[in-house]
Amino acid sequence: MIAPHVPPDPDGSSSPADAVEAALAVYLGPLTARSAVRTIAHGVLGRRPDQITRAEAPRFVEAFRPMLRTLLGDAPADHLIRELTEAVR
Repeated sequence: MIAPHVPPDPDGSSSPADAVEAALAVYLGPLTARSAVRTIAHGVLGRRPDQITRAEAPRFVEAFRPMLRTLLGDAPADHLIRELTEAVR
C-alpha cells in the first residue's frame, strides 16, 4: 500500500498540525488522527497542535514514523513521512 499524494499548502494557510491531521485521517479516521496529532504535539514538542510552527514541523512529522511504520509498513510509512514533510514546509 502506497500512501496517497499529500498536496502542499501553497499559500501556507493551514497549520502543520492541520495538514498532518488531514493526511492521517485517510488511514486512521478523523477522530483518531486528531488524537494522534494532539498526543505527538504535546509529547514531542510540549505544545498544543495549533502552536506548532513551520520550523518545528519536520520534527513533528518525524515523530509519527514509528506509529506509521507499525500501521502501514516501512515503505508506505516512509513515503508518507516524505510527503508530509514537503507539505508542511
